[in-house]
Amino acid sequence: MHKEKELIEFLKKNNGYITTAELVGLNIYKSQIQFYIDNEIIERVSHGLYMSTKIFKDEYYILQKKYPSAIFSYNTALHILNLTNKIPSEIDITVLRNKRVRGNYNVHYVSENYYEIGIIKTTSPLGNPVKVYNAERCICDMLRSEKDFDLELQNRVLDYYFSSKDKNIELLLEYAKIFRIYDKVNTIVEVMMKW
Repeated sequence: MHKEKELIEFLKKNNGYITTAELVGLNIYKSQIQFYIDNEIIERVSHGLYMSTKIFKDEYYILQKKYPSAIFSYNTALHILNLTNKIPSEIDITVLRNKRVRGNYNVHYVSENYYEIGIIKTTSPLGNPVKVYNAERCICDMLRSEKDFDLELQNRVLDYYFSSKDKNIELLLEYAKIFRIYDKVNTIVEVMMKW
């Protein structure tokens, strides 16, 4: 009973999720985990990861628990950052070229030079902490991969961004230089800032 209370306390403090290693840290051994599953205290969500049965499953949070180096990007980041109301059909993540991710995700590979640019911490739609690329990085990625975004979506994202009080035009132009799309972005900035 004492272990059960400890487990429930741990789940409350950690967004409702726990790893096998953390269970072992609470002196709940691998052979005992099934007991807590059978008693509907936790459920297995992936290899080595469990969640409280009292919460909704958060795919975004689970993915980052499984792959801590995965950063939400492209359409998924735009959705998390409220730059579009379109819910992505696939989860977009960006990882370093040498990382491998298994699962039905839209994976973008980048070199170390570009990986860390614009990473921020925010919350998933279910309120858990996740890492995403900031709005300025997302806009640069969108404009670099125009063929992956329909024109209507691009226009909506740009409208949301340029009407936002949180926009950072200087940072957007700085990223545009890094990603070698400065002229394109500068033209968009000039047009949008005239409105």
